[in-house]
Amino acid sequence: MIIVIGSGIVGSWIAYRLALAGKEVFVVEKEKQAGDGISGRNSGVLHSGIYYDPNSLKSKVCLRGYELALPFFEQFKVPYKLCGKLIITGNSETEAESIEKERALYALMENGKKVGIQNLEILHNPQTKFPYTNGKLAIWNPKTGIVDVPAYLKALWNACESLGVTFLKNKKLIIFEGNPYLKDESDGSRESIEAETFINAAGLFSDELAISQGLVDYEIRPNKGEYFRLRKPLPEEVLVYPLPLKSSTALGVHYTFNLGGDAYAGPNSNWAAHKSDYAFQTDRKTYFHSLQNILNCYQEEDLSEGYVGIRPRLFFKGESLKDFQITSNDNWIHLLGIESPGLTSAPGIADEVAKLLL
Repeated sequence: MIIVIGSGIVGSWIAYRLALAGKEVFVVEKEKQAGDGISGRNSGVLHSGIYYDPNSLKSKVCLRGYELALPFFEQFKVPYKLCGKLIITGNSETEAESIEKERALYALMENGKKVGIQNLEILHNPQTKFPYTNGKLAIWNPKTGIVDVPAYLKALWNACESLGVTFLKNKKLIIFEGNPYLKDESDGSRESIEAETFINAAGLFSDELAISQGLVDYEIRPNKGEYFRLRKPLPEEVLVYPLPLKSSTALGVHYTFNLGGDAYAGPNSNWAAHKSDYAFQTDRKTYFHSLQNILNCYQEEDLSEGYVGIRPRLFFKGESLKDFQITSNDNWIHLLGIESPGLTSAPGIADEVAKLLL
């Protein structure tokens, strides 16, 4: 028997992959409603892998996850759209800044080619085709898309259950006196549990389980991303991103939309007070100024508070780690720092876990 802790997109893909291989799998979820955590609070973007070091685990599982996700969507009728994405230089205050952005854009283009992304283009004066954008240059990436996340999660859970996976909701796996227990979150009762393997896919709380198993140098710090809803979408169904900052794993305030027609700007990057801190802390005016860097077609009054997500930003001995970490000790496998592009990478991460077990 295998126990997966966490029923988000990553934990559920692992359960699905192992169940396909004939394993008996139980998924433990501390919430009453699965999907209330990281998976239910993201923009639903399918990433191509353009941002990531070609030699990193993040790049490997993102590319593999993308390849596996599209056939899954087709098989289980999950709505998605490969709409493409603009990565744009945005406004520049000085000529030196403009030159630096141009260099960064071409470097990103080269990284995308090394990763193996096909049909990338450099657009000069992108306003010719996309008049609502700011910046002299942009990368056009046709591989990026969006998916209906609630439908995706539901289809994945149904696929798991059809293979015999059991979901134990409102249960939290805790370690007491060195032994694993299931704690009922409604009445506090607990029962001991044994398994061949425990897979820690607990997202924001994955460090707590890792520490309980002796991996004391890992720490998850909650990083908050706020999304503001926009009054109207852009004329074209296209994603618009700024060039990412070198100093952060966050991609900056960008424009996205969902298949229901709602449009959003976000996310930004702020340290959360705690792992359940979903409160807005950025005022609309500040957020609007960030959006103005890439788009010129919105007014401040077009923005209203939407939702807040939290990234599980990973640190090791106090130093920030940008890559995903999959590590094991005894009969545990720990998934740490699985933030963006976790939604895209989930099937690829499940493949890596399966390699360790099968």
